[in-house]
Amino acid sequence: MRTFCSTVLAASALFLGATHAVQAAEPITLTLGGRLREFFYVADQTNRPAERLNATGVISDVRVAFQGRTVLDNGITVRAFARIYAVGRFNRTLDEAFAEVSTGVGKFRIGETEGVNARLLGDTVPEAFLSRDEELLDQALVPRTGITVRDAFSFRRFTGNAPGVAYETPEFGSLKLGVAYHPSLSPFAGGSPIDKRFAPSNGVDVSGAYAGDFAGGTYRIGAGYFHSNPSLLRIDGNTAFNVTAGVTYGGWEVSGGYMDVSPTSGLDETAWTVGALYAIGPFRISANFMRATREAVRTGRRRERLDRESLQGSYKLAPGVTLGVAGFRADQTDAAGASWDGAGFLSGIKLQF
Repeated sequence: MRTFCSTVLAASALFLGATHAVQAAEPITLTLGGRLREFFYVADQTNRPAERLNATGVISDVRVAFQGRTVLDNGITVRAFARIYAVGRFNRTLDEAFAEVSTGVGKFRIGETEGVNARLLGDTVPEAFLSRDEELLDQALVPRTGITVRDAFSFRRFTGNAPGVAYETPEFGSLKLGVAYHPSLSPFAGGSPIDKRFAPSNGVDVSGAYAGDFAGGTYRIGAGYFHSNPSLLRIDGNTAFNVTAGVTYGGWEVSGGYMDVSPTSGLDETAWTVGALYAIGPFRISANFMRATREAVRTGRRRERLDRESLQGSYKLAPGVTLGVAGFRADQTDAAGASWDGAGFLSGIKLQF
């Protein structure tokens, strides 16, 4: 909470300083928003000897957001944003908090934010009910490998929402570029809470996205590269690159992505995914598949593997209210070559305000 308060105060100081230097063309608007999402799941999966996993569970995700925004008389937009977990997740309260200045030469952002790669590339595959920041299946099915499932296709796996600065260019013929710098990486994304010399630092993310249209549909492509300085006693820091591509036509959307990761551990990882969605009126249905492999040892002779599929459906009950279901299945192969199977069903409700 202390980090949250400090960030909000800093954002407010920037906000007031900007509006004092240049007269605001419109009054500052303050808004309150958020979301409430409740899920219930049932899962059946391989147990270890004497292991008795709970087959059911409830997952809650409640966040509250605050925003202040104004447009100055020179056309510059200044925004301060903060979002917190009302129901704590991952032993922290703050989700995002940043100040943003949008001008004719681009958008500048400073604070604790998801990163330019995740913003520009967007969702890797379309999902009818869940979204990229709702990686719930790793809670329903116990991970048996070291493969990264949360943020598997964006650089948030390294930075989390660690403090940083970012710049995004204006669109040049449907092309948009961005760069972000994080002095220290998030402790929730592999940092060391004991001695930060043993954690990578100075993460740089360079990304770009292009979107276009054709008769009856649209298409998009995106790519990014990430690098961080090595930690103490490491040869190199984290490096990664990712690509995404997608197309829409009528009520259909099909897309996919690929990511190659060389972390400081030396256990290289690759992952790819494809998915399709069909929407008609308030109904949406989607199917997607993901495969990922990871070196079990630095020699690369043994690899862990994960195959996962999901089928989802949703119904928009009212503006901001969505009901949905999802069926999922996963096959995991651990470092010893043992196979772990699991499958389940999830249902829930989402409220956005």
